[in-house]
Amino acid sequence: SPFGGPSRRPWASEAGAEMEKRRKRLLWRAKARGWLELDVLMGTFVAKHISGFDEEKLDLLEEVLDLENPDLFKWFTGQVAVPEEIKGNEVMAMMLEFVKSDHKDGLNDK
Repeated sequence: SPFGGPSRRPWASEAGAEMEKRRKRLLWRAKARGWLELDVLMGTFVAKHISGFDEEKLDLLEEVLDLENPDLFKWFTGQVAVPEEIKGNEVMAMMLEFVKSDHKDGLNDK
């Protein structure tokens, strides 16, 4: 433990702490896209769902966060069809559903 003396926390809580750090980092990335509409949309979605995401879903979320803003914007606004391989990402599918159901009006065409 960084505070001196042996850590009494079992390994499981170490892993839990790592997951928590990772969740915070991914949430920050979702909110800091640099495009206001995407910051709000993705930040809101991630804040709402991330606490229930396991490792696998966090990996999928990371894939979504690695995508380019202009592409995400076009897909979310329906200007361009979402490629099948991207739609196959479960978190992306959830996000598209989230946009359709609640937040379409938050995305004004750039």
